Amino acid sequence: MKSFTVRPSWARAGPNTKPNRPSHHANDQGTAFRNPWPSADAPTWAELLDGKFPLGWYDNLAKNHPGTRDVKVVTPDWGASNLKEQGLARRNCIIGTTLGHAGTIAEIPLEGTEGKDGEKKSLWVLVDPIFSLRAGPTQYMGPQRMKPPPCQVSDLPGCDVVMISHNHYDHLDLVTIQAVVKKFPKARYFVPLGNKGWISSLGVSGDKIFELDWWQNREYSVQDLGHTTAPNGSEDTMIRFTCVPAQHNSGRGALDQGTTLWCGWVIEQLLVSKDEADTSKLRRKGAIYHAGDTGYRRTAKSSAVCPVFKEIGLRFGGFDLAFIPIWRGGTLGFISNFGLRLSHNDIPSALHTAPIDAIDIHNDVFSKNTLAVHFGTFVGSENESLEAIMEFQEGRENRGVLPLDGQANNERGRAGIVDIGGSFAVEISVQDIVGKS
Repeated sequence: MKSFTVRPSWARAGPNTKPNRPSHHANDQGTAFRNPWPSADAPTWAELLDGKFPLGWYDNLAKNHPGTRDVKVVTPDWGASNLKEQGLARRNCIIGTTLGHAGTIAEIPLEGTEGKDGEKKSLWVLVDPIFSLRAGPTQYMGPQRMKPPPCQVSDLPGCDVVMISHNHYDHLDLVTIQAVVKKFPKARYFVPLGNKGWISSLGVSGDKIFELDWWQNREYSVQDLGHTTAPNGSEDTMIRFTCVPAQHNSGRGALDQGTTLWCGWVIEQLLVSKDEADTSKLRRKGAIYHAGDTGYRRTAKSSAVCPVFKEIGLRFGGFDLAFIPIWRGGTLGFISNFGLRLSHNDIPSALHTAPIDAIDIHNDVFSKNTLAVHFGTFVGSENESLEAIMEFQEGRENRGVLPLDGQANNERGRAGIVDIGGSFAVEISVQDIVGKS
């Protein structure tokens, strides 16, 4: 197991901080955090005055744009129908399934393992799951979901790893995590700084909880994860989990704002040569990026964009599959419930991506295939959901990114939307990595 930190160009301590303190730490104890980039600053007066009055009325988007379909809730088949549709074999693919809001689960076939019918055994990674009716401190408080969950924890085909991006109620749900702990007692938990105690309080042993700072990682062999491998193989299979920056915040109440960290997550499968003379060379076979919850720029017209996504793209060399948020949180859904529209282009938006921002993040991180998340669930109306879908599709077309049914492995990649409970399979790419471990 290894852990290291990479300090990118923006990660410099401020003039009044200790030299070794990361720029996103707001104190020397590592108990307060901030976004250290101009893209997260409060908007200037000029930017505020450049905006329009943000409230208006929704048109009937479904009627006026009949070619745009809202997402449905479907019973998950964990990729079976999409594999058949694309003519792909499960053993060669990463399969991503959306579970509503930012919740996803990914299946990664593990090299060097063999399960039933000769298929490789799989690693199941669950990120930010929420199956509750409301995103709040109780089941009677907080935003209520407009669309039901596509399944329950008991229906999940597996869960080896749970990854949490931050502690907001719509990403860290008590009832859901309690159900996961009960159903999958061997699962490991990866959380950003400050969240280990919360997970531990649910009865998860400390050796199964890994609390990381930005750019730190943990590596596990297939054997560490409970799988057996062929003894005559020429390579060892490792899974690397890396905590990466995001532009957001944290807090579950008025008094704990910013006291725990927020992040995105990267999962890579690494094939390490068993030849002692060749240990500096790795092959990466499959990589996934989940952005968690994040912003990109402080206003829609701001030229200051968050630099970390290009850092992530350069650091990891691209991803086979990415999950990127396209809409704001559900706390303002009551506005659209009354037929009103809150224009995200005319309010400060440093903490949540607009749909076009999601396409820019897709390009920055060199994603080959991106699934949109964080929309259509905790919203107040179909109009609010459709608006995000329409702008995402328009941004994709304007940026030259192909839809999910477009040609695979093209220069700009593919991006799109699947139904809640829907899956998308991507063929795993192989990339040589020299001198990284």
